[in-house]
Amino acid sequence: MRKLKFIYNPFSGDGTVKNKLDYLIEKLQKSGYSMVPFRSDDINSLEKAFFDIHEDYEAICISGGDGTLSSVINIMASMRLSLPIGIFPFGTANDFAAHLNMPKDIEACCEIIKKGRIRRVDIGKVNESYFLNVCSAGLLTDVPYKTDTNMKNALGKLAYYMKSIEGIPRFTPFKMRLQYGDNVIEDNFLLFLILNGSSAGGFNKLVPNAKIDDGLMDVIAIKNTNISNILALFLKILRGEHIGDPNLYHFQIDKLTLTCDGYCETDIDGERGPDFPLDIEVKKHFLKVFVP
Repeated sequence: MRKLKFIYNPFSGDGTVKNKLDYLIEKLQKSGYSMVPFRSDDINSLEKAFFDIHEDYEAICISGGDGTLSSVINIMASMRLSLPIGIFPFGTANDFAAHLNMPKDIEACCEIIKKGRIRRVDIGKVNESYFLNVCSAGLLTDVPYKTDTNMKNALGKLAYYMKSIEGIPRFTPFKMRLQYGDNVIEDNFLLFLILNGSSAGGFNKLVPNAKIDDGLMDVIAIKNTNISNILALFLKILRGEHIGDPNLYHFQIDKLTLTCDGYCETDIDGERGPDFPLDIEVKKHFLKVFVP
C-alpha cells in the first residue's frame, strides 16, 4: 500500500468532510493508498501534520479552502518537500481548485488520485511567504476573514459579494508604486491583485484567459474613482468584461516590487499577508498537483 497523508480542516465550508472520513478511507484503500488522516483547525496544529514526514509518504491530500491549501504549501516549501498534492475543495472559496477544474465530490476526487495524473503548476512568492492563487491589497482584502462564518456557510460566495459592497463607502484609497522590469506605475488605488489563476474571492472571471503554468501572473489594479464608476466596474468584473476598462491596469509579470505610502493590509489566499514593501516573483512549475 502506498502511504498518503490526508489533512483536513473540519470547519472549512459546511464542515461535512469530517463525517465522511470512513468513506474516504475505504475509497483510497481500494485505490491502493493507506490513508493517514490529520485534523487541523489552525496553522499551529497544521505544522504537526509534518512531524512524521520522514516516513515513506507518496502524496499529501488537503481538504479545505484556499487558506488551508496555502498554509500547507508554505510548510512544504519551508521543508523543501516536493510531494504531489491532492485537492479536496470543500472550503467556502476554492478558487485555485476551480481553475484546475477540481470536482466538489469525494468519489470524483478519489478517482483523480487513483488515476495519478500529475500537472506541474506555478505558485507565487511574496517576501518570505508563498501563495497559490492571489496576493492582494486594499478593498476586499479583509473580506474572507471578516465575513461571519455562519454567513459564509449559509450563503457561500454571495456572502463575499455582500461584504465587498458593504465596505466600499468607508474605504480610503492608497498610493502605491509598482515596478516591473523597466516599467514604473505610481497611482492612487482602491484594490491591487496579483493572480495565478482566473478568480479570487468568488469573482470567477477576473482573468478569463489566465494560465497556471506559463511562468507569469496577472496584475489587476483598480484606480481610485467615484462610487458610480466602481459599481459599474464591479458589474463588468462579474461578467468578465472589465479588461480594458480605463479605471484599471492589467498586465503580466514574473517579478514585481511594490511600495505603498502609509499602512495598507495585504492578503495571500484569504489569509493576512506580509507588510509592505512587497517583492513578488513567480516560481514556475514549483508544485505537483493531481488533476482530472
